[in-house]
Amino acid sequence: MKFLAKLFLRGLAAILPMALTGYLVWWAVATGERLLHGIVVPHLFSEDRYWPGMGFVLSVALVMVTGLLMYSFVVRKIWGRIVALLERIPVVKSIYGMVVDVVRLFGSAEERPFRKVVLVRLADGIEQIGFLTREDFVDLPDIGERKIAVYLPMSYQLGGFTVVVPREQVREIAMKVEDALRFCVTAGVARKAEA
Repeated sequence: MKFLAKLFLRGLAAILPMALTGYLVWWAVATGERLLHGIVVPHLFSEDRYWPGMGFVLSVALVMVTGLLMYSFVVRKIWGRIVALLERIPVVKSIYGMVVDVVRLFGSAEERPFRKVVLVRLADGIEQIGFLTREDFVDLPDIGERKIAVYLPMSYQLGGFTVVVPREQVREIAMKVEDALRFCVTAGVARKAEA
């Protein structure tokens, strides 16, 4: 019985990540297709000239055009006002803020809140992997000089702690942000993917 349970868990560990990844990719494609099918068919093409996938292709093009428009000063100003309005609505501001933070975490390198992986020296020689979030507090002089902010993620959760520590207690390590996140979230169980 133990052998069968071990066999089942090993098979589950192999299949589950692949199945979840496949499902999420399928869900993203199907959602883009479903949402934009209603725009493609009545406005751009007739039903007989429509082929499956046009809605998804249009959704990718729409995202690219939106990204291009975000370089415009006028569009950024309008977008800023829309965001300011969203951030005043009680429940919406919490949800919107959380989604923005998650998207920034996996977005472009310039927008990522975590750019440097560091080790923070804690009491009794213990070190913890974290992410440098702020290199100075010039705008907050009460915190003190030579202090930096480091985010310390918790394993198997989306939460963590932001600590303010003296610069001397922190050292940067040569580790990709994605690898460090995977390492922290899985409590160090994750291994680096083989090249």
